[in-house]
Amino acid sequence: MLSDILRIAVLCVVFGSVSIPISFEVNSNPLIVWFGNALGSLLSALVVIAIGNRITSDQFKGKVSKRRVGKKIVTVFEQGDDNKKVMKARVLINKHGLRLFSFLCPIFPGVLISTSAVYLLELDRKVYKRWMVAGIFFASGAYVFIYWWTFVKPH
Repeated sequence: MLSDILRIAVLCVVFGSVSIPISFEVNSNPLIVWFGNALGSLLSALVVIAIGNRITSDQFKGKVSKRRVGKKIVTVFEQGDDNKKVMKARVLINKHGLRLFSFLCPIFPGVLISTSAVYLLELDRKVYKRWMVAGIFFASGAYVFIYWWTFVKPH
């Protein structure tokens, strides 16, 4: 059972929520698929959060900006603050859509991509993390059980 959960977690890290139909080939129990999917989603989010925190820190920007390529990267990240369209979209998403986006991100586009988007767009990370965890357990759990009920459960 633990090995199935770990295999499903690896599938989830690699494929995102697309792994759920494949995971039922590993184990037909929806609880095991749900736990494996949640574990994989959490692991991939934690990796991106750790990398994102490191890349967006001022200490890292200072180190990187000493190199020619690093200056270009830091400039690209800082140009978002000057772009009025990016700022307007950021405010709009933070105000109206971040909770829904965070809750539904485990299903589409996946935790890995959505966590990267939060760091790239500099959205509110605390709100995202709180709602992303709820989405991992509730929204993706609902997807697992609906898929199991519809396609896997013997009728």
